[in-house]
Amino acid sequence: MSEDFAAPVLGEDGTSVIGEFGQHAHDAGGRIPSDSQSRPAFIGIDIGGTKIEGVVIDESGRLITSMRHESDHGDTAVTEQIVTMIATLHAHIAALGLTLAGIGIGIPGTIDSETGEVSNAVNLGIAGFNLQSRIAQSIPGVPIRIENDVNAAALGAWTVVHMHDGGKGLQMAFLNFGTGLACGIVDDGHVYHGATGVAGEIGHIPIEAHGYLCKCGQRGCLETVASGSGVARLWPTNGGYALPELMDAARRGDMTAQEKLSTVIQGMTTAIMIIALSIDPQKIVIGGGLAKTGQPLIDAIKADLRERARASSFIESLKLPQRLMRAPMNTPIGAIGAAAVAIKRDKISNMSVNSSTQKG
Repeated sequence: MSEDFAAPVLGEDGTSVIGEFGQHAHDAGGRIPSDSQSRPAFIGIDIGGTKIEGVVIDESGRLITSMRHESDHGDTAVTEQIVTMIATLHAHIAALGLTLAGIGIGIPGTIDSETGEVSNAVNLGIAGFNLQSRIAQSIPGVPIRIENDVNAAALGAWTVVHMHDGGKGLQMAFLNFGTGLACGIVDDGHVYHGATGVAGEIGHIPIEAHGYLCKCGQRGCLETVASGSGVARLWPTNGGYALPELMDAARRGDMTAQEKLSTVIQGMTTAIMIIALSIDPQKIVIGGGLAKTGQPLIDAIKADLRERARASSFIESLKLPQRLMRAPMNTPIGAIGAAAVAIKRDKISNMSVNSSTQKG
């Protein structure tokens, strides 16, 4: 059975006063405890196809504050938005008497984390540019680390799962059903990037039978059905959320809705199967905007996995429904993971260890 795991909850104003997975980051007066004064703080920024989210955490991982806005498109607009958000969060850090020690940024696309080069961020309208150098021009002297947004979210989710379940050596896959579709892979706290940084980009495996055109130029990519943009194309709405409306129409007996929903769910379970059969992780965390649909979506995914298992004793032996977990919906895990990347880089730098093992 899938499960949700404990995580900080944001207040109505978007600012969290909950620290590392249940520990308070502020005292009753809203201040950082005195023993934290002048300690380092880290900013994490998560850029998605529809939103940009920022957090401040301290070196122990306690969440100090967060903010969120709709995201812009194009490299210039995205850069300006990031710089503005960092400036706001930096002012908050200074007001608390902390020191900004590093910035981590998660952004869609292919990332070279050594150079900060971003390419193929198609859902943001970005062909390619160097984000790290652009940000450094406005915020000199602060270490900046760029990471793929799904990898950052995977690291944030891994931290939550690790704190919840405990134990070393946890291997986890984070399936992001957001504007696009991709997977982040974390093994014992280390993000797996592959040889060129595209490990986990399963949304662009062209195996979907309908052959819809994908933004990447191919046809039949899984992302064309198992993503927010795919669902919105299959079931257009008047400003509402497409997947809940599609599921509601299917429950009411709309045959077209039932057919479309079957396409979406089968795309999602195919993504899960690919991850399970190629990586075989202990946990598969379902995240992204579509996961906010909640338990009805998880139930539909599990039902399809069980249907596949009935046809194959091998698939049944994998016990995939038991491996599923839903990511915490009220926690900015992408931004937390981006900040965690900055913390890792800061610790590596302080230890004088060559950081080339971490690739985008």
